[in-house]
Amino acid sequence: MKKNSWCVIAEITQNTPFVMGVTMTGSFKLWPKFGLGGKVKHYFTWYQGDFSRMCYLRKEFDAEADFLAKKMLANPDWALKIILKVEKWSTEFFKASDRQLKYNLKKLSAKDLIKVFLLSYKFHYYSHGIGPSVSWHADCEKERVSKGILKMISEQIKQKKLNLIPAIVFSTLSTPRQQSIVTKEEMAFLRLKNIEELDKHCKKYCWLPYQFKGPAYTKKDYLERWQSLEELGEKREVLLKKIITDRRQMLQEQNNLLKLLKFNQYQLDLIKLAQQMVHIKEYRKMALYHGMYCYSFIFKEIGKRLGLSLDQVRAMNHWEIAPALLKHQYDENELNQRLKECAAYCDGKKYVMYTGQAYKEFMSKIKFEKIKVKESNELFGTCACPGKVRGTVKIINLPEQVSKMNEGDILVAHNTNPNLVPAMKKAAAMVSESGGLTCHTAIVARELKIPCVVGVPQADKILKDGDQIEVDATNGIIKKL
Repeated sequence: MKKNSWCVIAEITQNTPFVMGVTMTGSFKLWPKFGLGGKVKHYFTWYQGDFSRMCYLRKEFDAEADFLAKKMLANPDWALKIILKVEKWSTEFFKASDRQLKYNLKKLSAKDLIKVFLLSYKFHYYSHGIGPSVSWHADCEKERVSKGILKMISEQIKQKKLNLIPAIVFSTLSTPRQQSIVTKEEMAFLRLKNIEELDKHCKKYCWLPYQFKGPAYTKKDYLERWQSLEELGEKREVLLKKIITDRRQMLQEQNNLLKLLKFNQYQLDLIKLAQQMVHIKEYRKMALYHGMYCYSFIFKEIGKRLGLSLDQVRAMNHWEIAPALLKHQYDENELNQRLKECAAYCDGKKYVMYTGQAYKEFMSKIKFEKIKVKESNELFGTCACPGKVRGTVKIINLPEQVSKMNEGDILVAHNTNPNLVPAMKKAAAMVSESGGLTCHTAIVARELKIPCVVGVPQADKILKDGDQIEVDATNGIIKKL
C-alpha cells in the first residue's frame, strides 16, 4: 500500500458508520459472487463529524471501474440483469421498512426488537451492497460508461448524416422512462383536493429529504407548502398539466430519435442501460433514505433502553447492535469518539474502526494523491441537460447553505442530495464536481429541465460565491465573466 496513493472519490454529508458499514461489507463480500469484480482490496471511510470521505487506493479504484465499465459496455444485457435484481431488492427494502413502522416497539422484548430491525436488513444489504457497482463505481470520476454510450450515439449520428447535437440526444435518450418518486410526490400533492388529505400525504412521503439523519418533512412543512399552493388557485392544474405534458413530450422525443437513428439491438441495449442506470441510482437511494427514516424509530427505542442518543446508536455497525441490546456489550466512549472523528477500514477480511490515538496513527500513514487546484476562467465537464445561461454562483453543499440561494442563481456543488432540492429548484443552471449520468445533480437537472454540467474537476473550489459565469451546458463549458 505504501507504493499507492489514496484518493478521495466521494464526499458525503450526514453520513454515519451504520450506513457505510452495511454498504462496504456488502460490496467486499458480494461483488465477486455476482461477477462484479474484486479489484478493490483496501478501503476506508474518513469521518469528521457529520462529514465523511470515501477513500480508495487509486490503482484499485481505477482497476475496478475499468473492469465494470468494459463489461457493461461489452454486455449491456448482463448489466441490465444486475440492475433488475437491485430494483427487486430495493422494492423489498421499501416494503420491509414499512412493516417496521407497524410495530409497537416499546412493548417488544429485546429479541423481538432485533427481529424487527432485521426485517429490512437483508434487502438493505443486497440493495446497497450490490447497487453501487453498476450505478456508481463504473461511471464515477472518468464517466467511462457515459462517455462510451455518448461515443456510440455520436458515431451513429455521423453515420446517418443527421444534423443532431450528440450531447442533447444523449441527455434525452438517457432519461428514464419511469417516473421518479420525487415527481410522483409532486403530482400527488398537486392533486390533493383539501387540507384533510394532507395527513395521509405527509405519512406517505415525509421521509423524502431524510437522507441518513433527517429531518423528515413535518405536517408544518406540508401546511406551508399547501398555503403556497392555495395562493396559486387554479394554477395548480396548470402545473400538474405541465408535468404530464413535459413527460409525454420527452417520451415522444425519445421515440422520434430512436426512429431517426435506427439503432441495432446492441445499441438499443446500451440506451436502455443508460436509462436504467439513472433510474436505479435514484430508486435505490430513495429506498435507503426511506429505510433510514424507518430505522430511526428502532434506533431511538434502542437508545432509550441503553441510555444512548440516536446519534450514538447510528455510530454502531450493524453487527454491533444485537450484542449491545441483548448483552449490553458496547463502549459509550468509543461511540462518542466515532462521532467526533474516526476511520473505518475494510479489506474484505476485517473491518476496523480507528478512533482516538489509533485513528491518528492510522491517518499519519495515509498518503493522499496530490490535487492541484488551478485557477481558471474556463472549466469543462459533461452535459447532463442542455442549455445556455448566465448568472451568479452560489456554492451549495450543505442544507444550511440553501437559504443563500436566490431565483436565477447558478448552483455549484461537489455533489447534491435530496436536502438541497429546494435550492436546486431555484437554479438557472447547475454545476457539480461529481459526474456521470447517475450523479444526483444530473438526475434532478433532467427532471427540472435545468441546464447542467457535471464532472467538472474542483468546481466548488475554483468557483466562489458571487462569481458571474456563463454555463454552456450543451458543450460542457463554464466561463467566468
